[in-house]
Amino acid sequence: MRKADLSDKDKVVKIICESFDTNPHVNYILKNDAKRAQRLAYLSEYAFYYGMRRNGVFLTEDGQGVSIIFAYHKVKMGLKDYWGQWKLILKCFTLFRALKVYRVEKQIKNHRASNVEFLYLWFFGVTNETLGTSNGRDMMKFIFDMSQQQKLPMYLETSLKRNSIIYKRYGFEEYNLYQTEDQLLTMHYLKRPYDHQL
Repeated sequence: MRKADLSDKDKVVKIICESFDTNPHVNYILKNDAKRAQRLAYLSEYAFYYGMRRNGVFLTEDGQGVSIIFAYHKVKMGLKDYWGQWKLILKCFTLFRALKVYRVEKQIKNHRASNVEFLYLWFFGVTNETLGTSNGRDMMKFIFDMSQQQKLPMYLETSLKRNSIIYKRYGFEEYNLYQTEDQLLTMHYLKRPYDHQL
């Protein structure tokens, strides 16, 4: 795998859009209307720039898979981050929906591990064309090696129960669970020690 650069933006945005098109978390926060695809693209673009500012966007050699992973304990919000959030709100949400999304995202963040240093796997996906190929396994090995080299455990959350089951096969264990008040969204929180052996 290689570290992405700014010229990879369109490629990364396409992969995120394809991978998250049916994601329950994304569908919970984005309004399902004629502009949904455009909003998903804005959301994916935001994720790309956020990850790039943390040197955390990585692509497979064929450019068909992407992961966004960075040291969560080193995250410092800067002016570009806050400006990016405001642009995201203006492009993706009405004021009422933005308040709802803020409350939900705050709860999701509050349920993450605290007082521990870890690598946060924010995004992991491949293009539709390469589903079922070795790309996913190669990316998983890459981030496991990163975790081991930096001696940092890996943490993530997923809104897909089947994904949590798959992650557990690779040494992750569930440490927390969050469900929205309307019970329409469930987040599974998982962690994996850096020295876990497959």
